Amino acid sequence: MNDKNLSGQMTPESQLNQRGSFNQSPNQMDKKLIYIVIAAVAVIVIAGLLFSRIRIEPTLKPSPSAQISSNAPAIVKAVISRSIDAKGNAIGIATTFNVKTDKTIYAVLTLAKATKNTKLSYIRYLNGKYVDSKVALVNKNGITNFYFAFEKGIGDYPKGAYTLNLYINGRRAQALNYTFK
Repeated sequence: MNDKNLSGQMTPESQLNQRGSFNQSPNQMDKKLIYIVIAAVAVIVIAGLLFSRIRIEPTLKPSPSAQISSNAPAIVKAVISRSIDAKGNAIGIATTFNVKTDKTIYAVLTLAKATKNTKLSYIRYLNGKYVDSKVALVNKNGITNFYFAFEKGIGDYPKGAYTLNLYINGRRAQALNYTFK
């Protein structure tokens, strides 16, 4: 095939062939395309691995409205006991109880700044599984002692490790752990 036209100039096709664009066979072009795709995938995978190891942790600062007021009611102290006195103070504080002899136990809370309708609640777990929950309202201003009583029903308490999560006005305040053997 003649690379020149009648006027002696090179045809556009021959110019392209000399630059090498159309001199490659389809197999060579397919191989180059495959190599380019493989290289692009490798770059994406490597970049993904690098960025997945970088942890961006935001520095959150609670807004003033999200902070708990120093005037908010609080659970100052919480214990589990075998008994209570007439004022609601704990007697016989313990963390291990006997399934045969301990018929009633108490979660005794010492409160600060509790007002009427302060909501106190708990969620109780046995060996990590939900047992029960309860919500109670403080009935007058200035209450400092409050308790939840757990009475043995028919039969013995189930043996195991108990967790009692305590809440005041819906916010988790403390967790108590105790065992029945």
